[in-house]
Amino acid sequence: MSLEIKTFYNIANSYTKYKEQLDTFKRDGKPIYMGECDSFVNEHITNAEQDASMICKTVMKFLNLLKEESESYKIEGSKYLFYWLHNDVLNGKLAIGNTLILYKELYRRYNDEDKLNILNIYINQMNDNTSDKLVKLIGIYDILKNFDNSYKETLKKKECTCYSIDSFSRYVDECRKVYDNDFCDELKNFRNQYNFFIQNIIQCRGDQYLLPPVDNFDIVSTILVSLFLILSTSLILPLLYKVSKNFTPFGPWISQKIRKKKNIWDNINQENNILSNSYEMKTYNSNKKNYSIAYHSS
Repeated sequence: MSLEIKTFYNIANSYTKYKEQLDTFKRDGKPIYMGECDSFVNEHITNAEQDASMICKTVMKFLNLLKEESESYKIEGSKYLFYWLHNDVLNGKLAIGNTLILYKELYRRYNDEDKLNILNIYINQMNDNTSDKLVKLIGIYDILKNFDNSYKETLKKKECTCYSIDSFSRYVDECRKVYDNDFCDELKNFRNQYNFFIQNIIQCRGDQYLLPPVDNFDIVSTILVSLFLILSTSLILPLLYKVSKNFTPFGPWISQKIRKKKNIWDNINQENNILSNSYEMKTYNSNKKNYSIAYHSS
């Protein structure tokens, strides 16, 4: 399997430790926290399982943990916090923009108490675009993990068609329309993992069961680029020769080599002409002699 490409969205495939930490804080009846959470309410957190005050306290505890952790933990943990709010707390029912409002509001409450702004850069990396892409990528990684876990538990293989992930093609189309390097590269990472699972674990044979390449190879564009390079080369090489001849120490050397080769070819051509003329003269004399012999014998 190919090495993983480093992207903004690598967290999509390695978020387990952050999820476990948040779930632990949520189960804790009285977590230590900072910020004003007792008065916190949110119109979207209304069901009995998701108490707004408890969610607030859980987030405060997690942010407090992030502040003390390594740089990479801060970066990845703040990304996953958004996903946890969107998927685990709000069940993916809220628009990305509204989840972002909740995300930023909870951080504001934390920062009002902490006032150090240590996590600003990490929280602000999440916007409408990055949040939307992160949710999509974690979603397909979760599907693949469910396939893998199901097989490990039962050791039974389903029909190869049962492992399809239709959303991948839509995301690839989205990637191609406006090429987002990180998003497209993470789709490549996912494709490598999925195809490895299908070929080596489930052992489905046939390209129809594999995910297609993310990059769009446009044949027409490739031909046009090739023609452009050929034309450019044919125009540039004579110019480079003139520059080399007049302005570099290699110029006289190249010219000398070319003249030497030209003289060699001229000499060869001259010798060929001499030989050809000699042959023609011999042929002519031979014919003349034969003619004379024939004449006297008559």
